[in-house]
Parts: sequence; structure tokens; C-alpha cells
Amino acid sequence: MTDSPGIFIEDANRLRLLTDRGRAYCGLARSNAPDLNERVRWFFDRLDERLGFRDGPEGRAQQEAFNELIRYAYPEIMIDLADLLYVQHERPMVFLNLDQLHINREADADALDMDPRLLNTRMEAVFHALAGAIRTDRTLFDDPDLIRLLAESYSFYLWLTKNFPWEDPLPQGIGPGDGPVLDVATGLAGFSLIHDWPDTHPPLILSDTLPFIIKGLNHFRQLMGKTHVEIRRWEFPLREPMENAFGSIHVSKFLHHLQRDARQAFLAWAERALKPGGQLIIVDTDLEYQILKDAGDPVYRQKLMPGYLETLVRIEDKFCHHMLEDVRAAGFTVGHFDSHEYYDETDAYSHFPGDNLPLKFMGMELVATK
Repeated sequence: MTDSPGIFIEDANRLRLLTDRGRAYCGLARSNAPDLNERVRWFFDRLDERLGFRDGPEGRAQQEAFNELIRYAYPEIMIDLADLLYVQHERPMVFLNLDQLHINREADADALDMDPRLLNTRMEAVFHALAGAIRTDRTLFDDPDLIRLLAESYSFYLWLTKNFPWEDPLPQGIGPGDGPVLDVATGLAGFSLIHDWPDTHPPLILSDTLPFIIKGLNHFRQLMGKTHVEIRRWEFPLREPMENAFGSIHVSKFLHHLQRDARQAFLAWAERALKPGGQLIIVDTDLEYQILKDAGDPVYRQKLMPGYLETLVRIEDKFCHHMLEDVRAAGFTVGHFDSHEYYDETDAYSHFPGDNLPLKFMGMELVATK
């Protein structure tokens, strides 16, 4: 159940989530993406079966604000919700497109006479409250229909726009006879990999554990007609040995999520899973470790995007140095290792656009052979 202090409740006597004003979907009427529009309607119809507002003056004001948001919603609101719910770790900056909401509102002859700034505040509040209500209610967060609708929306959006959230370069030097390529903990980068994977390459296996990612990648693969790409729900290190199964294993920005003993177990599994002469390619950073350290400063911590810090894993110091040691200890021959310290200032992790946070971290690239 959603917690009682929240805006959204599950109660037989609740005010309905959607009213006739919201169900008009004036913003969608201005969109030329019918597949996305359809899923927006299905998604909120599904939520309307479960959630609503308290029956009282405050609940009615919240209901009004929510239905103004839905009335003028753009189809990409599904992308914004998915980012907040399932992939905030990869997409920490999520903001309502208030400009697009107001463009849609200005085209509405039946727009309410409301202060735009007050409306902005109320729409943002109910939007983030909705994401919070879903995130904290496991029956909603894990609802297969909600996940499917968000995942298919993500897939359709990227298929239409090719505006990929993350792009990993294709592994170099792969030939048709080199054996299947495994990408570990693919995440959002899988969409660009599916799009770019040549028909002349060996089979590509993309792996993840998150149902949202699995459903989205499978849907996108079908849209692209890529028959030599497989999507697997795998958690590493796999219990199955899979001896000599892969020609190469690509691991991008995943191993910093594991403690050192789990990383060592993964590397031992990867050494067994590669064909003789197969390559292990690792790209990673200790950026999140450094953000966790810097977040010990209350001022720095308050500037971070809400909810982002909770997605990070605290690992040991000298992550990049240990990675090189552990790859060699697993029996690999390291042919390339490049590690650098980076300095940056960016608002990519900041709750306040334009308010940059200083970043200092180590990045590494490693190529090793079995």
C-alpha cells in the first residue's frame, strides 16, 4: 500500500485519479506518435484502478493539479516517469517539460484561469509524488503491465527519434567467426547496441536483471528486426559455468556496483566462459565512490538529485588499481590498460540546473585475453 501521508492513496472512498478534464488528453491530441499516445492512456487507466486522492479540500486541489498535468501531458512523460522509477542511476536529471505542458495548454480553448507559476509548482509536486508512490509500493513498482507500458514507450520513443540516452561504441576488431559477444549489465546502452549491431557480426547477447530493461530491449529488438541479438535476464556471476561460450565479454560501468570479492568471482566466471583467445573488455570509473565520499559534506549532499545517492554502492578505495590486479589473478593476459584521473564540474547530478558540482574521479579501460 502507498503510505498514508502521501498525496496518492488506495481507498474505496478515494477521489478518482482521473477526471473528465484529464481524460481529454489535449496534449496527446497534438502529438503524431499514436503508439506512444496509446500507452500513456493505458498506463494512467491502469493507475486509476488503484490510486486516487483523499476526499477533502486538499485532495480535490491535488486531483485538479494532477488532471491539469494529464490533460496537457506530452507522450514523453512516460520516458520521464521510467527514468525516475527504474533508471535514475543512469539518468539522474529528470524534469517535467513545463514549456511543452504550457504550449499544449495555450492551444486549449477550455484552459482554466490559473497562475502559470502556481500551476507549475502543483504539477511538479504531483508528478514527483506519483513517482514516489509507485516506487515505494512494490505491487505498483513490480506491476508487469505498468512495467511493460513504460518499457514499450521507451522503446517506441528511441525507435522514432534515435535519441539514445547512452551510447557504447561497438567493440573493435570483431569478425564473423569470433564467437558470440556478451554485454554484461547492459542497461540503457543496449538500445544503441541493438540499433548499431551489424548483420555481419557474430550473435550479440545483452544481459540485465531489471524487468524494465529486459522488456524494453526485447521490444526494441523486435522493432529493429535484429534476429541475431538476444536479451537475457542474467545476474552475475552466473551459477552456470558456460565453458568457452563467448568470443568476447564487454563490461561497461558495471563492476563498480560489486564489492571486491563479487568482482573477483565474476572475473573467474568470465575466464571460464570465454573461448581460448577470447577478449575481456572493461570500461569503468570510481565516480560513484567519489560522489559518496563528497556527499559527506552536507552542502554537497543537499545539491544532489533527490534519490540518486541511494542508488550508489560504496566500494573500496583504489578500485581501478585493484581491477588490474584481479584481472591478472583470474588468469588473463592484460594487453591494454589505461587509467587517468579526471576533473569536471557539471550539473548532471545536481538538483538545481546550472549549479555545478565538482567531480574528481579515476577512469580506466582494460583489454585482456584468455
